[in-house]
Amino acid sequence: MRQSEPAETLTVTREVPFHETDRGTLRLDVVEPTDVTGPLPVVVLVRGGAFHVGDKGEFARQAMDFASEGYVAIEPQYRLAPDSQFPAPVVDVKAAIEWVRSEGDRFGADPSRISVVGHSAGANLAAMAGVTQNDPAFEPEVYPGTSSAVDAVVGYAGVYDFLAIERQRDEEPDDQVDSGYLGAAPTDDPERAELASPTSHVDTDAAPTLLVHGTADEVVPAAQSELFHEVLEPVTDAELELREEEHGFPFHGHCYDEVFERTASFLDRHR
Repeated sequence: MRQSEPAETLTVTREVPFHETDRGTLRLDVVEPTDVTGPLPVVVLVRGGAFHVGDKGEFARQAMDFASEGYVAIEPQYRLAPDSQFPAPVVDVKAAIEWVRSEGDRFGADPSRISVVGHSAGANLAAMAGVTQNDPAFEPEVYPGTSSAVDAVVGYAGVYDFLAIERQRDEEPDDQVDSGYLGAAPTDDPERAELASPTSHVDTDAAPTLLVHGTADEVVPAAQSELFHEVLEPVTDAELELREEEHGFPFHGHCYDEVFERTASFLDRHR
């Protein structure tokens, strides 16, 4: 089993400010190896929470394990719905990426090697970063002229098409969650739902992407990852892995190591 507590060879720096917003100062945590000479590749870890709840820390174990593998691991906050709606969280994730390029060198980060990993809502935000690289519509103002491009994306159990998910769900859609983030139910404002969907932004600049999804997921249907993979495959290195797991599989002990190794192997190929 991989470690769950910081090792002596890791340094954890918490509560680093990176983005001043209308909802206050957003902060991030950094985990870096102290026994490896930099500059080092970076992985930005974006948690889930249905766009409405949670805080950085969900990926704390993965952050330590990535740092043990020679990465600088970043866990950023992002603004939450319904107080902050799309595209605010997308902008926040891009601000974290641009913070790495602007200030990450003091933590040994290599600004030319940045990947992003996300779960659930965080997978949507990670995917948006991968398919809207340097798109002015989603760029933060805090680091003008700094690129938000990433080298690779890994999405776990993500929402990638807000219109398609309405027909893919077995149960009635949770309009309150979707409208809280989008500002309206997807069927009421399909143009906005499409704009918030990574599938609608895919072009030849899309980052290489690994999608992992559980076939027993009752929160986000695996058809979301299948659809996104189908759109990505013609234009970039896109891989899809379906597992007999539920929604929270990346954090489950019985498959944690296997999922982590699959993720690290993919990122290593693209760093």
